[in-house]
Amino acid sequence: MKIVHFAPAALLALAACGGAGGDRQAIVDACVEDGSASTETCECMATAAEENLDGPLFKKLAEAAKNGDEDTSEMMNDLTGEEQTQFMTFAMQAAMTCGMAE
Repeated sequence: MKIVHFAPAALLALAACGGAGGDRQAIVDACVEDGSASTETCECMATAAEENLDGPLFKKLAEAAKNGDEDTSEMMNDLTGEEQTQFMTFAMQAAMTCGMAE
C-alpha cells in the first residue's frame, strides 16, 4: 500500500522546488531540496523518469520541478489517463529501484 501513496508523493518531492540547468537537473535539484531523499536517490529517480517517461511527460515533470508545488497539482490534474498510467508505472518502478518504497 505504501507504493500506491508513493506516486503523488514522488511527484511532489521531485517538483518541490525549482532548479537550474536542464530538465533532468531540475528534477534532481527539486528532489534534493525537498530533503526527503538523498542525492543518490534523487539521481536515481531522475534517471528513471528520463528512461521511463515519454518526452512530453518528462518535459511536464521537469517544468513542474522548475515551477514548484503549485504547478505540480495543476500538472497532475492536466494529465490524460494514459499519462497518469505512465506516471504511476514509472513512480512505482522507481520507488522500488531507487529504494523509496522501504
